[in-house]
Amino acid sequence: MIEQRAVRRFAPTRAGIINLWDYRDEEFSFVDGWLVLRGPNGSGKTKALEVLFPFVLDGRIEPRRLNPFASEDRTMKSNLLYRGQEVTHAYVWMEFGDGEQYVTVGIGLRAHRHVDRVTRWHFVVDGRVGVDFSLLDADDRPLTRRDLIDRLGVEAVRDSAEDYRQLVDARLFGLGPARYEQLLDLVLTLRKPQLAKDLNPVELSRTLQRGLRPVEDHLLVEAARSFDDMEAVARTLEGLVAADAATASFLTVYSTYLRTHARAAADALTARRDAVATRSTALDDARHAADAAAKAESAAGERLRAVEGEPGRLRAHLDSLKASAAYQSHEQLADQQRHVHDLAEAAGRAHEAVVAEESAAARRRTESERATVAARDTRTAADRLAADLLLDAEAAGITWSADDAAPDDLAARITARAAARRDDVRAVRAQVARHDQADRDHTRAAADAAGATTAAADAEQAERRAEDAVAQARARLRAQLEQWAQANAGLLADIARPDLAVGLSAAVDTTGEPGAPTLREVYADATATAVAQRRDRLAALAAQRAALADRRAEVAAERDRIAAEHDDAPPA
Repeated sequence: MIEQRAVRRFAPTRAGIINLWDYRDEEFSFVDGWLVLRGPNGSGKTKALEVLFPFVLDGRIEPRRLNPFASEDRTMKSNLLYRGQEVTHAYVWMEFGDGEQYVTVGIGLRAHRHVDRVTRWHFVVDGRVGVDFSLLDADDRPLTRRDLIDRLGVEAVRDSAEDYRQLVDARLFGLGPARYEQLLDLVLTLRKPQLAKDLNPVELSRTLQRGLRPVEDHLLVEAARSFDDMEAVARTLEGLVAADAATASFLTVYSTYLRTHARAAADALTARRDAVATRSTALDDARHAADAAAKAESAAGERLRAVEGEPGRLRAHLDSLKASAAYQSHEQLADQQRHVHDLAEAAGRAHEAVVAEESAAARRRTESERATVAARDTRTAADRLAADLLLDAEAAGITWSADDAAPDDLAARITARAAARRDDVRAVRAQVARHDQADRDHTRAAADAAGATTAAADAEQAERRAEDAVAQARARLRAQLEQWAQANAGLLADIARPDLAVGLSAAVDTTGEPGAPTLREVYADATATAVAQRRDRLAALAAQRAALADRRAEVAAERDRIAAEHDDAPPA
């Protein structure tokens, strides 16, 4: 914020005209820098304005500059010799004050009837006319230039109007030659009579602009810094808005990514679970096939063991037959041959049966080996699927251990863990939504807090301004009370209340507070007794006046009656 500094300024407090035109020694008092000239036409209002503004500030005496509507013969010489003097001295002066010190500027003038040129000298001095120094001598005549130098010093008096303007500018305004000339032009423009008639707004605006004080460099620097700060804040705000938009976009994409990834993980988990179930079923079937092959192999082995001794028994029987006596007989031999042939066929069939059983046993053994290999491959695939399942569970954030990959109730465990993970995802989404809502609430709360802070600051400033205004109003009211008390001191003494102003001043300090009495109430209470006494006195005087009026009427009637009487004429 640009710092506001209170600067004391000089303001006109008094002005005077000595021995000029119809003014002998006239003094004008300003109130808060304002002067109102009021009077009938021809009383000298315009003439006072001519020789005060801007003449007392620039020292130029051209008729058109003194009065834009005056003719060329209305010169300063004519103003000085207005009363027909042979030679005259005059002064115009103006006093400026800032509350602590006073500066008086003025111009001395000398005119001679037989000399066209008006002699001028100028002065700028600290002090007040009539208090610190006087422009009249002991005979109440205006001082000459030499006498003025003796009283004020040579450094305070200037013969050149240009030097005088520079001295006035340096002591009162500090504007510099160019801007001081603009100020004088502005004063001359604004003091024109009938300014609103034939008004040229463009020229007036240009004149007012030329009279404006340029903006100080440090104010421009502060304003530029404020604009830079505003631009930095705007850039920061734009960056935050862009970051917020990017974050929102990222959250949208990332939410879609999370949903897609979770769905893909769930689908992969479902596929792995289906594959595990299929492999588990194949493993069970292979186990059943292996058990059946083992049983068939065992049965074939038993049958093989059962027929392994049959060829030897048959050979032994054949040998016993060959050694028997009956073998010798042809018939017996034929029978034995047939019998041997049958036995040989039976032995062949038995041998074929043994070969068939051996083939079946080998086939069963091969199937058992294939079933064992298939069971081992199935177990390896199941272990690999369990490892993949563990990795997928870790990637999806699901708690899963090696013991959870046991075949028993595997599908139920997978379904439960997947359901729990879906619940976690829903909880995370809910937390993200609450976090977004909290961010929005925080942003709104920050905006509301900023607005409340600004409103509070404005209210504090308004309160301070109101307090300052109240303090100033009370100070003015106390000053007016003091003036009123001084002006009515006799009346207050008559009513035996010389301290009434003190009581009213004390009431001023509490005026406006809750429960505090108003000035009207304090005044009424303080003067109630005196007012009642005066009313009683007025009533008594009114009664006395009425009685006197009645008595006067009676006396007048008696006088009229006596005047109307006629004495009889004496007898002849």
